[in-house]
Amino acid sequence: MTESEPSVSVSGSEPTQNLILSASDQPSSSSQIQILEQPPLNILESEYIEAELLKISEKMKALVQLRRVPTLYVDYEDHWASLKSKASELIDDVSKKCLRIQAAALKRHLRILH
Repeated sequence: MTESEPSVSVSGSEPTQNLILSASDQPSSSSQIQILEQPPLNILESEYIEAELLKISEKMKALVQLRRVPTLYVDYEDHWASLKSKASELIDDVSKKCLRIQAAALKRHLRILH
């Protein structure tokens, strides 16, 4: 898992300048307590997948809104990299679970046929 990052909310009434995060706004890595979000036992529950996709979508919208804000390129790039990593992890976790279930189903089916 990657370190958690500050959430950024964007609404039509908020001026974009208020969304700039400076290095002093973020806790140092040595003082930050990392909480790992564990997927539920049944990762294929549609509520979990929908909630995770919504989080990814909201973060993406916020980053798109920040595209014209003068900020450090490396910081903006890090936020995109973190978002891509989170999306990739979700797809990887769901696909692994689906592939295991499908393999077991195929194995049962082949046993029945023979």
